[in-house]
Amino acid sequence: MSLDTLQQILAIAAPIAVTIGVVIALLQLRNQNRLRQIDTVMRLYSSFGQEAFLRHFDRVTSWSYDTYEAYRENSTPDDQISLMVVGVFFENMGLLLKRKLAPLELLDDLLSGPVLLAWPKARPIWVGLRAQHNQPSWAEWFEFFYDAMVKRMAKLNKK
Repeated sequence: MSLDTLQQILAIAAPIAVTIGVVIALLQLRNQNRLRQIDTVMRLYSSFGQEAFLRHFDRVTSWSYDTYEAYRENSTPDDQISLMVVGVFFENMGLLLKRKLAPLELLDDLLSGPVLLAWPKARPIWVGLRAQHNQPSWAEWFEFFYDAMVKRMAKLNKK
């Protein structure tokens, strides 16, 4: 093989090698982004299994407050804390979903049952708090998460 032939082969191979390297790097970056999303969700989700959170979640999901007025008249300071703890947890998950930092499929696998149970119990209270304090955005990502999950469940049940 002559030196000219070798130079021609290397001249063709060099851009191909660079292109392959760029493609591999892009695939790795895409996968890294996905892994970061999963890591973020799982770190937040880890609080869901802690005893303290489970107590708040159990309190919220067993409420019999059908209206905001009933909540205002009968709630305890512990109820208010539970509302905030559970609300903030689902608010965070909903915000991750809204910002496309967490895929709905992953959140479904982890939290479809809990969010479908918690929002209907908390909804009348959050709606009342929004109106009372003129804060229409309170718990908006909690509600967004719930609505997205309801739509997903309806879509999956049609299949």
